[in-house]
Amino acid sequence: MRVIRRRKVEELSSPKVASPISLQDRQAQMWSYLEERVTSTVSKEKLELLYHIDGLTFLVVNDYITYIVKPGFYFVGGNEELIDVCEEWAEDVHLLDIMEEIVRDILVTGAGNGWCELGYTEDSSDIVMLRVINPKTNIDYIRDPQTKSVLLDESFRPVGFRQEKNIFGEAVEWRKDRITKDGKVVWRPKRPDDDGRDRIAHFKLFGLGESYLGQSPLEAVYKQAIIRLNLEELIGEGSFRSGGIVAYVGESGKPPVPDAEIDKIVNALRSVTTQTIFGFRHNVRIERFPAPDLRDTEELARYFAAVQTAGMGAPLGRYIPEAAGNRRVLELLNMDFEFRMAALQDKLASQMREKLFYRMLKARGLVKKLSEVPKVVFRKKMPITLGERSSTISRYARRGLMTWDPELEKEMREELGLPTTFVEEALKEWREKGRTVAKTKNVKEANIDIEDVKEAIEAGSITVEELRELLGEM
Repeated sequence: MRVIRRRKVEELSSPKVASPISLQDRQAQMWSYLEERVTSTVSKEKLELLYHIDGLTFLVVNDYITYIVKPGFYFVGGNEELIDVCEEWAEDVHLLDIMEEIVRDILVTGAGNGWCELGYTEDSSDIVMLRVINPKTNIDYIRDPQTKSVLLDESFRPVGFRQEKNIFGEAVEWRKDRITKDGKVVWRPKRPDDDGRDRIAHFKLFGLGESYLGQSPLEAVYKQAIIRLNLEELIGEGSFRSGGIVAYVGESGKPPVPDAEIDKIVNALRSVTTQTIFGFRHNVRIERFPAPDLRDTEELARYFAAVQTAGMGAPLGRYIPEAAGNRRVLELLNMDFEFRMAALQDKLASQMREKLFYRMLKARGLVKKLSEVPKVVFRKKMPITLGERSSTISRYARRGLMTWDPELEKEMREELGLPTTFVEEALKEWREKGRTVAKTKNVKEANIDIEDVKEAIEAGSITVEELRELLGEM
């Protein structure tokens, strides 16, 4: 990268005509200053503890991972050879497993941030390993000690990253021209385009304006989760204590029973079982501890559970069947959840493309610009939405509004996780022929839409005889 230094004051009085090369290399001029907005969040330790002890939090967090990362991803656009390289590299470095842990860190331990170290070879010609960095080691962007703002270089990129303490207790810094451990330089650039900052990849799913740090939805609902856990403990303790045995010893109007006699009865009751038979005088009465009325408390706990899941973008009915309510409403809420997960998939895929695949291909000398890198697309775990989409595509195809081509089929197969080898060969041949329109098979087209027939059957507005006639026409 070319560094443009400030000109001296006397040079400003003599204007110069910039050459075409200098115009291309010129950096953007910006005069505003960035201010960190994400300054105070719930501590990482508290969020991690909540994840470990609360079943609902555990379930929602892993639901995010199941929908965002688990379906896997594929590549579109770009050179087919680059796609093969990216697929092979992703498998070699176990990228899918790494991204699962990254997303879990974003939601829990990282309080909105996931960090990964890229393991370059000694000559910086390849990336052969990825390692998740524990956010609790206080890894962050290098900041100004006074303002706490991220320090930027002349290209308005962060100066670097700093880890307060690694597993060996060392403070590590990654800068453009060096990597240091406790102030000792352990790495210098090996090539002109080598950059120490490329060794760290920072991921986030939820941000705030120009802030470099991210936020977790778990932070926003932490208070509600703690209140719900306290209510659940109250319900459990109340139910447990209500099973205790109470012995009333003595009679009114008579001298009190000696303490030794009461202790004797208490000791006898300690070992009570369903098979125990006791005989007491008429002045001893056995009862159970009265059970508190917990109905309102249970409703309150369910309310805070609903608030927590809503704050994390997931309807409570997904996890507690009793809270599902109307089936159609729950279906719409689940569809909204699926769309929300799809949006997060797109955001994560964009960061993976820029911070992982681009750096790997650049290190190997295969690309020079981000636009040359194939796009990463996550498969969607959206049973409801995919069902609706498949139905729509089928309807268009039956009515002749959409024709078959290998590019369309390849993308649909990729989306569904089906084999694509045969289609790739057909796609290659199709492109060589200049993307000519494929000839469709001679299929007798019916004037009846099967989806309309299905809706009529569900509504009960069609008779068996009418259905037979329609099927005969088709």
